[in-house]
Amino acid sequence: MIPAELRARIESDYAAVRPLPSPLVRAVWVLPFAVLALLAAPAFFNVRSDADRLGWALSWGASVIQVVLGLTVVIAALRESVPGRAWSPMAVAAWLVAPFVLLLAVTLVTWEASQVTLSRGWWLVGLVCVGGSAATALPIVALANVLAARAYPTRPAIAGLLLGVGAGLIADAGWRLFCHFSEPSHVLSAHLGGVALAALAGSALALSLRRPSR
Repeated sequence: MIPAELRARIESDYAAVRPLPSPLVRAVWVLPFAVLALLAAPAFFNVRSDADRLGWALSWGASVIQVVLGLTVVIAALRESVPGRAWSPMAVAAWLVAPFVLLLAVTLVTWEASQVTLSRGWWLVGLVCVGGSAATALPIVALANVLAARAYPTRPAIAGLLLGVGAGLIADAGWRLFCHFSEPSHVLSAHLGGVALAALAGSALALSLRRPSR
């Protein structure tokens, strides 16, 4: 039995709270930033020089697929942030591996269709692509982390890692439309590096936003 004094204190502390929307509904807030990330680089700079040779399917089509998968991973991260709805270790591994498999497949197919190599200045171009891709992902990382933190995640590092990978894949979808080089060694180091930086930033920010338990 609960003592009457303790029961009174509990009842006096009751307050109505707003129900937490589903992960899919919360991810709608991320959608405008995902569209902006897709269009920012090709609109501000230009579209890659071999876009005509690649065709719509391997240029915009492949990037749209990356955005869709990236948003799906963000939704998975928002579900992970809800206590009691954490993914199993195998599911977490699948959510982390799938974006990199897609990025590898897009890279190899694009290289097969249009072989644009990078010779001189490879390190400078690599730094631009790493930094540009990671910077493009940061707004999505920040917003998704705020949405995840509201659910009081019990494993914030994993939730942040997932949403960082999703944000990085979305950012690369736009950045690859501007990058003129399809050489796998460049894409799988610089562009993949941007996704990895976004993932690390997502995990670090999630830990910093972790709310202390009482």
